[in-house]
Amino acid sequence: MTPSQARTVKQSGHKNEQDFAILIDGKIIEGTDKADVIDERQMRHSVKAGAYWQIFLYGRERFINNTFFQQLGDVANIMVDCLDSYPANRADYIADKLSSKRRLQTHMRRLLNELSKPNIFPAFLDAALFDGNADFLSLYLGPAKDMADKKTFHVFCRHEVVYALCDGLSIRNSKARNKTQMDDQKIIFYSTDHNSNMGEIEDRHDSDLHYKQMKCRFKASMIYDILKARIPNRRQFKRQVLTYGKATSLMKS
Repeated sequence: MTPSQARTVKQSGHKNEQDFAILIDGKIIEGTDKADVIDERQMRHSVKAGAYWQIFLYGRERFINNTFFQQLGDVANIMVDCLDSYPANRADYIADKLSSKRRLQTHMRRLLNELSKPNIFPAFLDAALFDGNADFLSLYLGPAKDMADKKTFHVFCRHEVVYALCDGLSIRNSKARNKTQMDDQKIIFYSTDHNSNMGEIEDRHDSDLHYKQMKCRFKASMIYDILKARIPNRRQFKRQVLTYGKATSLMKS
């Protein structure tokens, strides 16, 4: 995205958070943590909207210092190794992309092996989506331009989200699609329900501003389908707010 597009997305996100807070009589949580809104019962919501969600965009220092990622086996260290596949100067990378991509292959394979461990994958999803400071995932799936009275939010409990995604996703390394690409440059989250890629972890090296960063993003509609299929007991909590599973009892008025 261009800087202008990024600003638009960020502003839309804040507007969705504000609209959700009003609907549940909650308050906006200032800052950059995963929790965006706190409700009347002092429970915290990570509010997500848009066609794609950027789950995280971290540089090497964030992986070194983030407490939750440091607790995920060797994941944080391997992420750092992935980023260190690239030279410090982006111009050096541009001059010799092949060497960096070959180094990255080794570490992306290691990352897949680590994330595939039964105790690591759910902990990774929990850390990436909630980072220890949100209780619910609250989704708005419509266009950003919708007026507040046209928005419907879907609320899922943190632990049920992690369980459902573990059941509905598999992970694999990427494969080259043409002669200009190389295998094993990304982690792919594959939806078994849709037989399609739902998201990915990849490095960013496309500009001086976004260089040597790891990005994770998910496709919103597929996430919602996976959650809806596995988390029953949908109820209308308030006007324009639907709760699912344990969120129904936890948010009961």
